[in-house]
Amino acid sequence: MSKAGVQEETKAICDVLIQGAGIGGLTLAIALQQRGYKVQLVERSARLVEVGAGIWMAANPMQVFARLGFVEKIIEAGWAVKLVRLQDWKSGDILTTNMSKIAMEYGFETIAIHRAVLQRLLFEQLQADSVLFDCEVQSVTQSGDQVSASLSNGSSCVAAIIVGADGFNSQIRRMAGLGGVKRYSGSSSYRAIARGADILPAEAEHDAYEIWAKGCRVGFSKINADDYYWYMTFDAPAGGASSESERITHAETLFRTYFPQWIRLLENTRTEDILRTDISDLKPLAEWASGRVGLIGDAAHATTPNLGQGGAMAVEDALALADMFEELGLNEAAWKRFEQLRRRKVDWTVSTSWSIGKICHLRNPLFCSLRNIALKKTPDGVTQKQLHRIYSLHSTFNRS
Repeated sequence: MSKAGVQEETKAICDVLIQGAGIGGLTLAIALQQRGYKVQLVERSARLVEVGAGIWMAANPMQVFARLGFVEKIIEAGWAVKLVRLQDWKSGDILTTNMSKIAMEYGFETIAIHRAVLQRLLFEQLQADSVLFDCEVQSVTQSGDQVSASLSNGSSCVAAIIVGADGFNSQIRRMAGLGGVKRYSGSSSYRAIARGADILPAEAEHDAYEIWAKGCRVGFSKINADDYYWYMTFDAPAGGASSESERITHAETLFRTYFPQWIRLLENTRTEDILRTDISDLKPLAEWASGRVGLIGDAAHATTPNLGQGGAMAVEDALALADMFEELGLNEAAWKRFEQLRRRKVDWTVSTSWSIGKICHLRNPLFCSLRNIALKKTPDGVTQKQLHRIYSLHSTFNRS
């Protein structure tokens, strides 16, 4: 067989090539397949692995999962959060949010779930052989109404559209020349699962907590009947590395100093399960697409986690982009319309989340007291407006 013949055999043709089999990429693939498109995902990991611990899926992504037809599976696999308690480490409650009331308006409570469980559920909604593991895009070439991608396994793929759903350090963003300036928040974080922990009494087991202290905070909720997801953020220089023993020692110091009543979270956590991640976002990109190559989720608009909306924004992106492709076709116009629909909400989310990260780590006692008073006195109308901006899909999916 000639060399040309071998090359032809290793060339795949699809409608949409997606790099990244995380929450956003998988959701997009599901939405596109439901609309009849031929989709290929490539994932650099050798198998289905979601790095992380837990995640909270709020009412907005839950509405997307409902539209895609598998929301009940997410609910059954996770843990409903009915009350969110924001506290000061000294003075107690600052704000309490009744998520059951939110569910009455937006259809769903927040579901806390292990990231790996959510990723597996999304993967199971795909057609067989949709994901090519241990593979990634190495280069892209746009020509007319096609994009050709060279893959790391030696093959190539020709598609009408290429989507970078490959996260904060997106390679597709780099290849498309879309830039991306990272902005470090000044805080790092630990995330983990406390297994078999007995933390909250039965009457409060559907509560979630976030407690603010001097230059740090801790948050947690159950993710199933036995386990808790917890996170801790703390002021630190960028790029700080720490060993397993250093992480556990540091976390224990912060727990015992500021959050002693929740020390069992740490005591029920395996040292090797504590993940450290610096908290950063992306400064807004000028554009999310170049020609037929574009971005969704963290690749386009990575946000800090202070609103719990990083994964949610990726899920919203996925359905909005699929809707645009269905309405306008697999072309540049769909990318432009998608960005027009999503940009305002996403930019507000990134900006608001950044601001929250600054006020929650205050150290000056006077400033902390003034902050707490201001939050307690926030008019209900203002709070409801903010909740609507987060949980409503109207701005994304009303195309009139």
